Amino acid sequence: MSKPYWDVGMERALPVLGTLQAAGYEAVFVGGCVRDVAAGRSLKDIDIATSATPDIVMSLFERTVPTGLAHGTVTVLAEGESYEVTTFRTEEEYEDHRRPSGVSFIANLEGDLLRRDFTMNAMAIRADGSLVDLYGGLNDIRKGIVRCVGDADARFREDALRMVRAVRFASTFGYSIAVSAWRAIARNRELLRHVAMERVSAELDKMMDGAGPHRGVVWLAGSGLLAHTREPLPLGFAAPPTARRRSEESGVPPLPLATLARLQSRDDRWAAVFLALRLTPDEAEETLQRLRFPIRRAAAIRAVVRVHGAAAALAAGEEAAAQPSAAAVWVDAVLSAGAEAAAAWLRVARVFADADGGTLGGAPLSPRGLGLLAERLAAMPCTTVRELAVGGDDLAKRLGVKPGPRTGELLQALLRAAASGRMPNEREALLALAQFMEEERMNDGSYTS
Repeated sequence: MSKPYWDVGMERALPVLGTLQAAGYEAVFVGGCVRDVAAGRSLKDIDIATSATPDIVMSLFERTVPTGLAHGTVTVLAEGESYEVTTFRTEEEYEDHRRPSGVSFIANLEGDLLRRDFTMNAMAIRADGSLVDLYGGLNDIRKGIVRCVGDADARFREDALRMVRAVRFASTFGYSIAVSAWRAIARNRELLRHVAMERVSAELDKMMDGAGPHRGVVWLAGSGLLAHTREPLPLGFAAPPTARRRSEESGVPPLPLATLARLQSRDDRWAAVFLALRLTPDEAEETLQRLRFPIRRAAAIRAVVRVHGAAAALAAGEEAAAQPSAAAVWVDAVLSAGAEAAAAWLRVARVFADADGGTLGGAPLSPRGLGLLAERLAAMPCTTVRELAVGGDDLAKRLGVKPGPRTGELLQALLRAAASGRMPNEREALLALAQFMEEERMNDGSYTS
């Protein structure tokens, strides 16, 4: 007999359910794996819920990890896979609009499903493939609706992060948000200040990495959620214009919408949003810092915003990009922000150049102009000091000085000369130029590059 809601991953996990059931306990698949299999999507993780308490789960399996005993979760290691097995539970009163003050283990599945956030996440599948759907989750999946289990106000007051999760699910799956949930978000959005910035950031990052980041941007703008984070975000990011507001009224250009989804990289999408909202590099950096982005990712995204400020005018058309002065400006932009940032900016700019309007952050973009800039980037023989044919020790030996700030300044000047093509990236040629510049400095107190 075929199972309408099933996946090969569930088949592999059946021995775990079988062990629990053989010991007299109920065990089912729950959460995202049930939602995704019901929607016909591939599964990432398999979660299991059971009436067995954590100590019993650990006694029934040879290899376990007590990953979250306070909340009833044990990771079971079986057949080269890991499965989170969580005891059915109810949650006590939420004291900080984020976490329950405590949990109580229960023996029935119905009570466990009732505590969950959205109907599509409040379903279960038994070992025989039968679906347990007490709150209409399957119907909401078919209709493409994010709806809360029970009273939406109560769900969001329990855990304010659920409001951002509603937006993330709607954007990723292309769903709408139920009117009851949307109105509850408007009534409770100020509660988002109780949620750690790291948690908000994780949801936004998943949204930006999903199938519909453009939808998420619009949902966030309409909800006003980001104006109520624990730490204030720059106004242009926290309160961007909605799709219905004219740019003349808001002073901010229209959001990137569907064009955003054409970018493959998550961080390219972040950079595109900052550019479309005309955030400065400092505002972009402040946003990323307050969202607790890793230092390297934040620096890379900020660098893309810096490139735009320096190079956007060069991409207005083939004529602008072909100007002799444009080459020097482009080289400076690449060396200042880095070749990776320049390449990322070109990826973003090309997508927007091909879109309706052909602008990004108010700057007109020409595919031909961008093509010339891309050719110049590819033709640069070096873009970092490490790629030069000489190093600090070479300069110190030729000039008879110790490596230090002076040789560092010379290396930067040599890099600019080699990157622009005015000097070949060859050892003897660069050493000769360095010696000439040093002699010039000795004569008039300045470098000539």
